[in-house]
Amino acid sequence: MKSFNTIYFVGLSKNCFHTLESNLSFIRNLQQYTEETINTVVVDSDSNDGTKEFCRSLELDWNNFKFIEEDGLEIYLKTRIEKISHCRNVGIQNIKKDEDLIYIPLDMDINLFEHTSPEEFADLINYFINLDNTDGLFPFSFPFYYDIFALRKNGWVNGNNVLLAHNLKSRFKIGSFIFNYFYVFRKQIKNKGFKNELIKVESAFGGIGFYKLIKNKNYLYKVHEQDPNFYSEHIFFNKKFNKLYIKKD
Repeated sequence: MKSFNTIYFVGLSKNCFHTLESNLSFIRNLQQYTEETINTVVVDSDSNDGTKEFCRSLELDWNNFKFIEEDGLEIYLKTRIEKISHCRNVGIQNIKKDEDLIYIPLDMDINLFEHTSPEEFADLINYFINLDNTDGLFPFSFPFYYDIFALRKNGWVNGNNVLLAHNLKSRFKIGSFIFNYFYVFRKQIKNKGFKNELIKVESAFGGIGFYKLIKNKNYLYKVHEQDPNFYSEHIFFNKKFNKLYIKKD
């Protein structure tokens, strides 16, 4: 079993001060519950709600915290997904590449730790580190797994259902909500609908995820060239991993 003694939380922010503050407070408190070294990186884009000032102040008294500002991306990046993918890559390029580590990407506009405690989350990290034959682990979102945009699972969501529903709605205006139901909402199965503790997927993301990154490998996000708005950057990133799971509880 490989040794994963370093953890990197890498979060994206834009005008989400209150949830970001809550998430960072949780992560900072987490260090006392685990022996692994915890590092945190926040990549911000054009916030004007106090996020920048708050993160700059954290850098002064939090040794393992780094704040990166990526402003003005709309000048040369056209879509939201292109901007997000760029910021995720900036974050991942600011983690150590010469050792095996746990990479935890975050969306800071969600109160990610609302349903857990630092002790429970530290136990989850240790569980993941010691889980053989697992490259990535995602939470099952409450009350059901909502991020259909990033999800791929054989027999559940095989392709881009969001894009399919969008194309059908553009052709048939009357009753277009029906397409959302059949191609998106009906696919969102409650966790009790699965028998196994770990649900094997090809791709997933629900605001947070765990990955085991192997040293000296190139891990980067990218976007779909024809339809960047309809293909999550996680779809392509997750192709670099063979064994990804959603944890049901």
